[in-house]
Amino acid sequence: MNRRYFLSLFTVSALMLSTAAHTATPMTFEEGAHYKLLPESARAMVTKGTVQEFFFYGCSHCMDMEKPLHEWLSTNPKSIHFEQIPAVFQNPSWPFLARAHYALKQSQQLELAHQSLFQLFIIDRARPKNEQDIAKLLTDKHPTFNSERFVQQFAHDDTNVAVNRAAKLSGQYQLEAVPTFIINGKYSTDLTMAGSHANLFIMIEQLANK
Repeated sequence: MNRRYFLSLFTVSALMLSTAAHTATPMTFEEGAHYKLLPESARAMVTKGTVQEFFFYGCSHCMDMEKPLHEWLSTNPKSIHFEQIPAVFQNPSWPFLARAHYALKQSQQLELAHQSLFQLFIIDRARPKNEQDIAKLLTDKHPTFNSERFVQQFAHDDTNVAVNRAAKLSGQYQLEAVPTFIINGKYSTDLTMAGSHANLFIMIEQLANK
């Protein structure tokens, strides 16, 4: 073994040990820097471990969050109860798209068409005027899409209740942007505050277990 090879091997070994030590150290996140503690008046009573993501189908950042979010969820993070909620603000397009989300959910077609709604509004720049227009666009993408059932659920009482709840929580949690994550009904964070997707999901798990 020559000296140059030995030194190279020593350097690599040292780096590996340093990386392992760094990985073993739990990451720490600071209130005010990486997440916000909501005032008591803005909090909601939810089950410990509840993680709520507020999103909008017309938001490209929300669409970009889909892949890392579902990769994280596929790891079955311990004790996490996840709920995706369409944010509802004053602009008419927000409750309209929230209603589309819940109509998909109530008609049991959310898994089929959830990603397609992002594509319709962000990539295809579609501007449907009503639920019939959305149903036609989704049927064009998915021949098995049940447009009749979707339209029936669009104005259903259960959909009304869900949209009203989404609007109430959007205001109560004092949302300013999407996508935003609310943990245990009292902590708020987003990708910008976390710094990276990896940090975001590590922090969410830590907060969910507090």
